[in-house]
Amino acid sequence: MLYSFLFLLAALTSTVFGHQQHARLHDKRAPVNASRVKNVLPKGQKAGLSGYIGIQDKPAFKELAPHISWYSDYTPNTPSSHGVKGIGMLWGTSSSSCGDIPEERLQTFKSMIAKGNVPDIMFGFYEPDCYCPSSADMSVSSGASDWNALLAPLGKKGTVLGSPSMCKQYDEDWLSPFKKSISRPWDVTAIHINKPNVAEAKKVVNYYVKKYKKPIWVQEFACVHDQPSWQPCTDQGEINSYIKGMVKYLEGNKNVVAYGPSNGEGLGDVWPLTKDGALTASGRTYLNAIKGLNK
Repeated sequence: MLYSFLFLLAALTSTVFGHQQHARLHDKRAPVNASRVKNVLPKGQKAGLSGYIGIQDKPAFKELAPHISWYSDYTPNTPSSHGVKGIGMLWGTSSSSCGDIPEERLQTFKSMIAKGNVPDIMFGFYEPDCYCPSSADMSVSSGASDWNALLAPLGKKGTVLGSPSMCKQYDEDWLSPFKKSISRPWDVTAIHINKPNVAEAKKVVNYYVKKYKKPIWVQEFACVHDQPSWQPCTDQGEINSYIKGMVKYLEGNKNVVAYGPSNGEGLGDVWPLTKDGALTASGRTYLNAIKGLNK
């Protein structure tokens, strides 16, 4: 599976992404370096987990660990644990007005880099297109400036760069002007999917594939009735069906290189995969859906 993943990423880079010539005028190095990607998903599995700080110490994580390649806790220095790769993220910067968290994580990021710890992969800002406190809330100009100063240099050192993630899904209007203002393009497009069914989720994935022509990393997905207002799914049967359908769809989509369910805020009491450190009914549905995928 790891070989297939590398082959996919290399093939996508050399064909679908061929028209990145303008962006590369700033940096002659090709955005995706397949030899660096081999360490991103050491098990070669797409399945992962969008978690929270400390989740790697919970019983739920230990149950999931044999069946996932990656997880995120939204910090720059997410620790690898139980054979699962920790995937770092620069959640925000001092350009964000979301209290102390962006500045604290920025200082963690700077300290890590100053010590010579160049990550295999690093994702950009968390939903800069939406308001605090649940999103980073950054202007396009500030985001581009911070990307050029903080993340683009890592790309030149071989780090695989993940784009900022959008909260507005296929209604986003932030990433295109951002793309025009950065000195080095991202390698993998990070997306969030909050939809009530797989058919709507497909529209989100297809939008980003068509618009930005990069491999897709689904950082978060959750069952949410997002129109006309935000209403998390509350029926366990509906949630179970959604999880199973999403795993099947994402596993079969050649444009998707990784995916993981969300455990973030605003998702109600039924969706979250863990409670008090243990797997919930939703978490066990996800576990059962990914078991045996790569045997």
